[in-house]
Amino acid sequence: MFRSCCANLIIEADTHKETVSYSDGAFRFENNHFSVPYAGAVIALQQSVKVSAGGSTLLIKGKSPEGSVALSFEKEALLQGLFARVQACATVDIMAETQAIGAQNTADGVRVTLRHRDGPEFSVQGKVAVAADGVNSRVVESLGLNKTRRNFFGRFSVASYHMEGVECPYPEAWVTFIGKGHTLGGRGQLYFCPKPHGGRTEPPVYELTVGVPIAEGSGGITPAAELEHFITKGRFAPWFRKAEIVSRRAATLNFYTPLTDPVEGNVIAVGDAAAFIETYVQGALQYGFLAAEAIMGHLEAGDGFGSYAAAWADSFEYNDPEHIKKATQGFGLHVLKDEDLDYLFSLTRGDDVRGFVNEFSDPDTVRNALLRHIERIRSERPELAATFEKFGQVSVHDALQVTG
Repeated sequence: MFRSCCANLIIEADTHKETVSYSDGAFRFENNHFSVPYAGAVIALQQSVKVSAGGSTLLIKGKSPEGSVALSFEKEALLQGLFARVQACATVDIMAETQAIGAQNTADGVRVTLRHRDGPEFSVQGKVAVAADGVNSRVVESLGLNKTRRNFFGRFSVASYHMEGVECPYPEAWVTFIGKGHTLGGRGQLYFCPKPHGGRTEPPVYELTVGVPIAEGSGGITPAAELEHFITKGRFAPWFRKAEIVSRRAATLNFYTPLTDPVEGNVIAVGDAAAFIETYVQGALQYGFLAAEAIMGHLEAGDGFGSYAAAWADSFEYNDPEHIKKATQGFGLHVLKDEDLDYLFSLTRGDDVRGFVNEFSDPDTVRNALLRHIERIRSERPELAATFEKFGQVSVHDALQVTG
């Protein structure tokens, strides 16, 4: 709950081959025919704003029928609602402050090794285990799947501030600060958006998040140092002159290719534990639901977990290596020079660009917006035009800035 997490509902249709919406106090999954109660507040984000280090912007307006790019929600409220439902189940034992540190398949099920905070290790046994322990899953690691089924790209450190008193000129927007000049170390980029906080939307609370690749030559600059620099000395420091930090969060993320087969014996890897980067919050719910259906079918008919493995392989976009390449190239716009990004974004002033907050479609939205001006770029900046047109050749490692 206290890890960095932008927690936006991705409302673009067919994300993970699912269409998710919010209505009447619930997140609704159209294709899989289920809903999850959500009693918290929401903020409909009206635009996505890309900001260069020099202050040029690329404005993307909402493409949904409601004119939104995404829906900002409060992850704590979602988790509290789910937790209350679990607490009401007499057949569920809840072990607070307890971490799964490994799993082992047995002849008739699975044994999971646990450790309570400041306590000794102990184990529990069952017919099936669900590894839903996040992007740095120790259960997946213990099964050897990170070595046998995945490629490792690199590691990111992430930090977030939740702040009141921010003077933001884009009050209902997802803002991405792109360009080396935004950061001390010239790596990573910053994300910024309004968030419901404590069940309310007033006074506004904004989340500012930065991810910094851990790589040789990065200078050891921490994400917290990057945030402090940005809000006190960066070009946009005036936005934060009256800001008060109400919450600090952090995370460390290991970037692996996804588990194309998320099942190992009687262990099913669900959500971020099986993913590249993430499945989004809604993906965690979606794949948890599909795993539960497969487990029920297996316990009733003994037919294995093939339905879950097939659904994961068919719907999770990052199982296609080309999607990984395209998404990271979208993130990797900041490998361009700051002055080039200033110029490119300035060309889009007045354009009607439509899209969503979605790491799968956003790269194409940005690329197509800039390609509208390719003839002018060729005329005025031929070298930049050549670089931009070859951007699809940038490697995943270079786009993520995880090389030395």
